[in-house]
Amino acid sequence: MSDPSSDFRLYHSNSLDVLAALLARHVRAPVPGQALLTPEVVLIPQVAMRRWLQATLAAEHGVAANLQFLTPGEFVAHALNANVPGEHDDLDAAALRWHLYAALGDPTLMAQGPMRALQAYLSDDDPLRPWALAGELASVFEKYQAWRRDWLLRWEAGADPQDPQAILWRAIAQGRGYRARRIQAYLDRFEGAASPLPQGLPLRLSAFATLNISPDVLRVMATQARVGELHFYLPTPVQSYWGDLQTLAEKLRSGAPDPFGEAAGENRLLEAWGAAGRDFMAVLGSYEVVHPSGEIGAYDDPEQDTRPTMDQGGLSDSLLHRLQRDLFHRRGQPSGPLLPALRLDDPSLQVHACHTRLRELQVLHDQLRALLQDTRFDPPLQARDIAVLAPDIDPYVPYLEAVFGGRSGGDDHIPYALADTSPLAGEPLADVFVHLLGLPVSRFGLNEVLDLLASPPLAEAAGLDAAAFDRLHDWLLAAGVRWGLTAEHRRQHQAPPDDAYTWQFALDRLLLGHASGSDADIAGVAAWPELEGSALDALDRLLGLLRVLAVHQQKLGDALPPMQWRQRLLGLLDALLPMPPGAPGSQRALERLRRLINQFAEDADKAGFAGDVPAEVIRAHFAGALSEADTRAPLLTGGLSFGRMVPMRLLPFRVICVLGLNDGDFPRRDPAAGLNQLTAELDSPRRRPGDRSLREDDRFLFLQLFAAAQDAFYLSYLGADPRDGSEREPSVLVSELIDAAMQYHQHPTEAARQFVVRHALQPFSPAAFGGGDPRRFSYRSQWHPAAGSMGTARRMLPAWIDAPLPAGEAVPDAAEASLSLDELRRFLVDPAGQFLSLSLGLRLPGQIEASDDVEPLVVDERSAEARSVQLAVVKATLTDDDTATYPRLRARALLPSGALGERGFDALKAQTHPYAAALRGWLDGTALESRRHEVTLDGIRLHGRVADRHPQGLVRLRAGPLNGNAAIRHGLDWLLSNAAGDAVPLVEFHDDAEHGVGPHITPAVAAPQAMEALRCLLHLRAHGLRTPLPFGPYTGWALYTSRPDRQRSEAAKRWHGSDRSWGEAQGESLRLALRGQDPFADDAHYATLRRISMTVFTAVREGRVWQDAADEEPS
Repeated sequence: MSDPSSDFRLYHSNSLDVLAALLARHVRAPVPGQALLTPEVVLIPQVAMRRWLQATLAAEHGVAANLQFLTPGEFVAHALNANVPGEHDDLDAAALRWHLYAALGDPTLMAQGPMRALQAYLSDDDPLRPWALAGELASVFEKYQAWRRDWLLRWEAGADPQDPQAILWRAIAQGRGYRARRIQAYLDRFEGAASPLPQGLPLRLSAFATLNISPDVLRVMATQARVGELHFYLPTPVQSYWGDLQTLAEKLRSGAPDPFGEAAGENRLLEAWGAAGRDFMAVLGSYEVVHPSGEIGAYDDPEQDTRPTMDQGGLSDSLLHRLQRDLFHRRGQPSGPLLPALRLDDPSLQVHACHTRLRELQVLHDQLRALLQDTRFDPPLQARDIAVLAPDIDPYVPYLEAVFGGRSGGDDHIPYALADTSPLAGEPLADVFVHLLGLPVSRFGLNEVLDLLASPPLAEAAGLDAAAFDRLHDWLLAAGVRWGLTAEHRRQHQAPPDDAYTWQFALDRLLLGHASGSDADIAGVAAWPELEGSALDALDRLLGLLRVLAVHQQKLGDALPPMQWRQRLLGLLDALLPMPPGAPGSQRALERLRRLINQFAEDADKAGFAGDVPAEVIRAHFAGALSEADTRAPLLTGGLSFGRMVPMRLLPFRVICVLGLNDGDFPRRDPAAGLNQLTAELDSPRRRPGDRSLREDDRFLFLQLFAAAQDAFYLSYLGADPRDGSEREPSVLVSELIDAAMQYHQHPTEAARQFVVRHALQPFSPAAFGGGDPRRFSYRSQWHPAAGSMGTARRMLPAWIDAPLPAGEAVPDAAEASLSLDELRRFLVDPAGQFLSLSLGLRLPGQIEASDDVEPLVVDERSAEARSVQLAVVKATLTDDDTATYPRLRARALLPSGALGERGFDALKAQTHPYAAALRGWLDGTALESRRHEVTLDGIRLHGRVADRHPQGLVRLRAGPLNGNAAIRHGLDWLLSNAAGDAVPLVEFHDDAEHGVGPHITPAVAAPQAMEALRCLLHLRAHGLRTPLPFGPYTGWALYTSRPDRQRSEAAKRWHGSDRSWGEAQGESLRLALRGQDPFADDAHYATLRRISMTVFTAVREGRVWQDAADEEPS
């Protein structure tokens, strides 16, 4: 029972500033009988409160020092340790989990009848289930220690023999000095007027804003009032006592008359959100748990606000302030005159609906900039006066830097700080550590290993830069690394035990290639000799890392006692980082990792656990520990404060913004009655005053935030589906607040319709810049031109240039004095890309080669690997030796391994062999040679090497039908040879439906005729470098090879494509160079395309100038 004679002083106020001023006055006065340097003990609900209190006390007295801030839980632990034995035998959360983990693995205990349900759940082979269940039960037992001390004492005495939780509690707590037992012993000894005084407690204790603590904690705190003074500072949004508050649900259950009517007389916000705070007020006011010796009410009545009204250029009568005043006086109906219409210039209470979280932050940024510039705020608003909270801040974190400007210091920059993140969030070393714990189940993919090595701490330790990683990636990819250390490692992952595409496969190729200097096969390994001299250092460091990873891939897969896990994990860090990292962040991360590893082993040792812990448990534990948010981080850092909606975060910000108030996300729902038996009693007569409900706690937290906002309360939610635009409902709390606010208007329905500001999906939408609502605006000037143009009709992008570039500007004359045949070929197969790169200096990234960590399962007939296989088949056919072709190709990572590779090889061989056989028959054993040719045309020296020359002609083979690119490549070689005086025909082997696979022979042409054809192509190139040509080789080939009456339709199909086929116009270079211009849009544009196509292919296929183009330059 409470002691009426104790010195328990209760102060209540609606203003934390007032309570802090009272605290400042009290701590300044010395405590009689206490040494001068004894710290002043102040209990705070949350660590963020400490910085604010220190700043407030320092502002009051000039300095704030010798203050000891404790949470209520820390004070209770101090009181128990000073007066009740058993400190080293206590069961905290970590010890509870280890004891429960051991109990769940005890076959004798689990064989008891009541434990069958748990045993069935744990009978699965999942090693994580016992650990996860132990964690959940530990959390539940922690709640019981705070709120159901009597249950645990009864269970220990043998009550409820059929309850599995009681059985587990007896198994782990029998004979131990757990906290609930120690609190019982403490209260039995020191509670009450006739009891002795507890020892070791301060002579003065100040409890500041410590709401919603359990009755047991409050009782222990109250015993200090028997030793000295207990000053309890209680913030409350209501002036009068409201421990008798009845919520609407309670009125309905009790059968109250007209619970919805005006006669009920209760403030609707207090009624809807105040249940959790009401319970604590009732505990204090009942005098059953504690007995305050005196109460002082020091309120800041908002109705005494003398600042200018909105009509006078101020905000004293804003909608928020009117709501807060009626809440303070606990009025059931709005006071003052009703507003004739919604005031769109009132910034005090805002609700914004957005499509995405990114838009929520973009809109918030714009609205905050407006608030910071609003001259009605007195004194002027600053960034440090604003808090931005969310039920879950993590989804917003990736967008914060982009929206709020980071360290740029530009106009968009609003300084901010992010609380509630993990101390290791964003630290590469933490990510590396979690990844390393997964080595036993890792596939050791190429990108996976290189990304690991590229992490800053490991890259620093290895001495590798970005260029070295790019070279390593290219070499290893070419050598054939995809995944798996060895064939045995692949077998462990249920893959065929084949070494193809493993690290061993590729590294053998690289090392043999470097040692031998050739690409010959050595003992079945195809050496890869392309390593440069500087590559050896990077490769050596990679090999060192792979050795460490391979060793720990085995070591980290075992089940070990916690102390051995400690040795192995610390050994892994030492092996990877033999020297301390240079970056301060990495140094701090390394030290924290070591502390977490040591703490893990020490917690197990303290609990007496020495059994084996599976690797899966280690991975799960450290992944959770490294991502755990630190809610102790302070909010007051000089800029915007971003954080979670943490209970008791009651700092008096002038503007409080709450994001993510979506329906179903907040308030949270109480979980279904499962492990936590407290949940089952929430809606039953067995519920006790102060029992915690997640839903009621969230509602009370929202009430506290609403009351704490001094000037503006900003709410935001996802109010529309980003895909179809359908509206979504906000949290019920937002709806309740809107309903209450609309009662201050003469026409509530009309005001409610306008109250929520709905924003456009995109920041460049015209609606984002107003759209008829002055509350929608944007400071993002970069989006304004796009927003201004969206109302007009969509029009074609203008061409790059109005007229062709001057000849000297396109390509310097010196560069054109000599031209290789390859350069001319590159232009003809991609004129748009050459115009962009050579004339405008634009480099397109090109198609990025896919490098997924998977080996190929099929052979892509259009890939470079397929062409290499076809070439190998041709060579084997010509030499009549194809017995070892597949092993040689597989050793070079050109084919998949196993049956799929053999099947793909057989398919390519069957496709290529007819052409190769026809070529072999035509060659009749004659060897092929190559010759270098050059000609001079209009002052330009055109030169190149022509390969595969036979005395009877230039030999070209394509396993399939001829296409535009192949026709250009073959024809240019043939034209250069004939123009240089080497009069040879073009002998092609390709699929021609009417004439088979070949040989298809194009006769030689006279040198002057070939030179004229080349000159025409050079002129075309010169023109194409001055203005983009509407031409593509595939479209041009379709036009050239079609009947005259079908040329336009067939070429259009190739240009535009369809839903099922690729169109040449979809290419990056053509899309960028032509800016959407369609050569089939009208007859003039089509005529240009036709003229270019006929010019190109008449030259390369017939060796002559197209006569329609002989006297006419393309335009």
